[in-house]
Amino acid sequence: MRSHVADVRTSDPVAVLVERAKLGDRDAFGELYRACYGPLFRAARFHLGAAAEDVVAETFLRAWAGIERYRDTGAPFIAWLHGIARHVVADELARRRRAKPLHEPPEHSREPSVDERLTLSQAMDRLPQEQRQVLELKFLFGLTNSEVAAALGKTTGAVNAKQWRALEALRRTLGER
Repeated sequence: MRSHVADVRTSDPVAVLVERAKLGDRDAFGELYRACYGPLFRAARFHLGAAAEDVVAETFLRAWAGIERYRDTGAPFIAWLHGIARHVVADELARRRRAKPLHEPPEHSREPSVDERLTLSQAMDRLPQEQRQVLELKFLFGLTNSEVAAALGKTTGAVNAKQWRALEALRRTLGER
């Protein structure tokens, strides 16, 4: 009897790791964590700043809990993690709105300020969902336009057009402020 992992394209090491993780292999999931941590951290830091590590940890906890339900659609595995991370970020932003601090601590780094991140995040939230997803997958997760196209089920040309329109919309929105 052939192993389910053997059925996976062996030329795609991530697919092999995913299939092993689906079978309960914690080491394989650890490899996925190491491979995907950076892009998820950058995306979380963009939205939440210092809370990024907590968001990434929660994203991977939810991913481990739901890995057996993951289905390969041809999109990169990180696109599935991106969907989970968006929910975790939304939960954290909602929690922050309920518990507003009295004052913000001073920023001593060269990272964008909380206000700058919030302004950009709000401007991105005004974009249509697919345009926002294109920008997040492209610039925060570091996917190529062809990988973004696969993740969204679009052509590369459609992704290029959505990216251009999204960046133009951001320029107009941010220019108004």
